[in-house]
Amino acid sequence: MEIKAGDNNHTRAPGNLDPTFGTEGRIEIDERGTANSTISDKDGKLVVVSHISDRFRLSRYLVDGTKDDSFEERTWNFEDGDQSTPQRVLLQEDGKILVIGESLKADAVRPAVTRFNPSGSPDLVLGRRVITTGPEGATPSRSPYKFADGCLQKGQKILIAATYTLPSGPLSRLFCLQADGETDKSFGGGSGFIDIRLHGLDSYANNVQIQGNGSIIVAGSWRYVDQQQRTRTVARYTDEGILDYTFGQAGYTDVVVAGERGTESQIQELVWADIVSRVAIQDDDKIIIAGYAKGSDGNNRGLLARLEKDGSIDENFNKGVPLLISGSMDAMDFYSIGIDPNGKIVAVGSGNLAGTLMEVYERISKNGVRENFWSGYSIGTCTDVTIQPGGRVIISGSSGNNHSTRFPRIWGRLGA
Repeated sequence: MEIKAGDNNHTRAPGNLDPTFGTEGRIEIDERGTANSTISDKDGKLVVVSHISDRFRLSRYLVDGTKDDSFEERTWNFEDGDQSTPQRVLLQEDGKILVIGESLKADAVRPAVTRFNPSGSPDLVLGRRVITTGPEGATPSRSPYKFADGCLQKGQKILIAATYTLPSGPLSRLFCLQADGETDKSFGGGSGFIDIRLHGLDSYANNVQIQGNGSIIVAGSWRYVDQQQRTRTVARYTDEGILDYTFGQAGYTDVVVAGERGTESQIQELVWADIVSRVAIQDDDKIIIAGYAKGSDGNNRGLLARLEKDGSIDENFNKGVPLLISGSMDAMDFYSIGIDPNGKIVAVGSGNLAGTLMEVYERISKNGVRENFWSGYSIGTCTDVTIQPGGRVIISGSSGNNHSTRFPRIWGRLGA
């Protein structure tokens, strides 16, 4: 349901639904679930992974949002008998498709990955991989936090970051797999993983990306012992998993919001909400983080911040301070970000308006200025965003206000 605010499908203005995409600007899937992640290939075809019941579905659409009949759409899981939740879909240079997420079985949650051929058939070389080298005693989190995410490293190696819940607190771990899915013994001193302890403390760190030279950027949050306040932190590691002390201050950069109150999300029933939800790397290796912060009224505000490639604060983005956005929402969280061909940032997520979940999409200039991209209310949640080569903004997520009424949706919005 679209609640109009000066928006109609026939007005070709940035941010409006593109009527040439899908059906009146949308792809609608009539099964309960959510479209968790999407990516565009070099030709503008869209690969989408959706969470349907206890499994995930991999689909591909043509540039205009029509189903690609040449693709073998399939519903899959990471392990027989588990509950599979996809978090990220990635494209390798050879066109193969990687899906990263979590596998829940026998009350144990584990990061997982599987790969498909360009046609959609399962890749038997990598197969289905559930990572079992997590800490003992980990249990599914009761908090609405993303458990795992990942990216591709040079040479088609796979990085997966996960945050486990232990009786003693959170433990974040970064795994490195070779292209065939086997543990990369050159990473982490032979173990194939490292524990991420930002400033040496318990951390929520499951956002990972790669800079142009192969350096690994990890973003998340940590907290002082026995204190509630959490701080956003970005760290950099070498491609072998060694903390890079030349980055920021001895390997870390904190992103602090002055006067921030509390840390718990006001938005319920979401599985991506954390004060750091996504990290992205620009072509010039500058680092963007997205998430939320508490405003002076105690409500969430969508947060964006940018660092120079060496970890120093980028003074050219919102004058060097985190950008907080709420619009007319009572609360807002950003879950994902994309960078368009002009270097502008598109941030998507969810807002709360009078107790109703609302789709959120914003565009920010290179200098951190909010643009007039958002143009109307729509009930639902945005989980991911990708930009097609022609500039159209593709947003994945779901309609509806709770789990029982959510249906996967993909929106096509006009770019420049």
